[in-house]
Amino acid sequence: MSSFRKRNVQKQIPFTRTSPQTGQVITSSGNPSLDVILGGGLPIGSICLIEEDKFVTYSKVLAKYFMAEGIVSKQTVFLGSLDDSPNHFIVKLPKPLNEDEIDSQIEAQENPDTTKNGLRIAWRYNDLPMVNSEKTQTQIGHHFNLMEHMDVNMFENADTVTWPDDSLDNEIVVNQDDDDDDEEEVANLYDNDSDATYVMDSSKEMEQENANNTSNSLNPSNTGNPTTDDKNATGSTETSSSLPTPPPPICKAPTKTQLFENSKYLSLLKEVQQLLRDDKFHSGGFLIKKSLCRVCITSLGSPMWYDDNYGNDLLKFLTILRAAVRSSVSVCFITMPMHLVAKYDESLVSKIRNLVDYAIELESFAGSDKETNPAFKEYHGLIHLRKITAINTLSAYMPETTDLAFKLRRKKFVIEKLHLPPELQEDNKDADQKPTLSCGRNISPNVKNSLDF
Repeated sequence: MSSFRKRNVQKQIPFTRTSPQTGQVITSSGNPSLDVILGGGLPIGSICLIEEDKFVTYSKVLAKYFMAEGIVSKQTVFLGSLDDSPNHFIVKLPKPLNEDEIDSQIEAQENPDTTKNGLRIAWRYNDLPMVNSEKTQTQIGHHFNLMEHMDVNMFENADTVTWPDDSLDNEIVVNQDDDDDDEEEVANLYDNDSDATYVMDSSKEMEQENANNTSNSLNPSNTGNPTTDDKNATGSTETSSSLPTPPPPICKAPTKTQLFENSKYLSLLKEVQQLLRDDKFHSGGFLIKKSLCRVCITSLGSPMWYDDNYGNDLLKFLTILRAAVRSSVSVCFITMPMHLVAKYDESLVSKIRNLVDYAIELESFAGSDKETNPAFKEYHGLIHLRKITAINTLSAYMPETTDLAFKLRRKKFVIEKLHLPPELQEDNKDADQKPTLSCGRNISPNVKNSLDF
């Protein structure tokens, strides 16, 4: 009997591929230049943190790229924001480019005009494509035009979930005096509904046992015929046993508000966990229809989230969110105003970065001295890679250089290597001056004076 078994190769999730550098399953972040920094894209189950610029201009552009990539790829997209309206944010997503527009854009960048130099390609290589075919097969992302908005017809078939919902109230009010809420809290304390019903039934049985014990202690059994006094005694005991006995004290279960002092974190976390519990986002097993979920949270930790327990609630939320994203087929994209978080508590910055996989800071030149510096006239800001984590690999992917800068053009957001211009415009006044002694520095060159030693 042959021991050969056919290998069951699981189908790859649409618009994902295996990274040649790390061997991880990755997906595009929506921006091709950002994918190059991340090693091809975002790994499945990772959280990418974008530290916002002061005016929240460029971080929103990257968030729009991330959302637009999910809609064009027909993936499930979740958007949560308190600073902006999620519905208005989705409507303003950039428009995807056609193949012809992408080819013309690539040709404009490369500018392969060799006829001007008088060079011609050999006849045997004339029919070969100009671009490597392996790159086109492994491409998973799309190109977008920031000048135009996405067509409304593309949102009809899109699977989008927004938080907060305009039709529902965001605040969660827990009333501990209501009996219904107490039963729900007890039921939520256990995993199965049978455990909760067992607790309710056991409390009823305890009440019946207490009633039987009181009746037995007051009405002892006799072998002989009962006398009139015994009959009267039994009658009085029956009436006393029929009186309702007070129920035993019930221990109250811990309420949900003890996890988060700010109810907004709990509301957002419940929406994300409920979405990721879907079978198509299950990380294990061989599912025929497996899809990817994109979770985007903009301006998390902004002044709209402030309360007395701001730091603890934020760290708890990120810890639980990281576990939910790790155990599902999803990627998470978060933008946070870290400059405001640092003013609240500087120790929170390092703690937040420890709870994410990628931390990228956007330093904008707007409102700073670098805006007028001629060395940075071609760029709008710098990019600092604060953290890169190795997920399911021995070593993380590191780009060629960490000196990166970005610029926002009319139609796209570009990240490039920082190249400083050469110092060719310096004045040569110092070169024309003749060398003089240090003791005669203040003497004018036109006056010839003799030096006495």
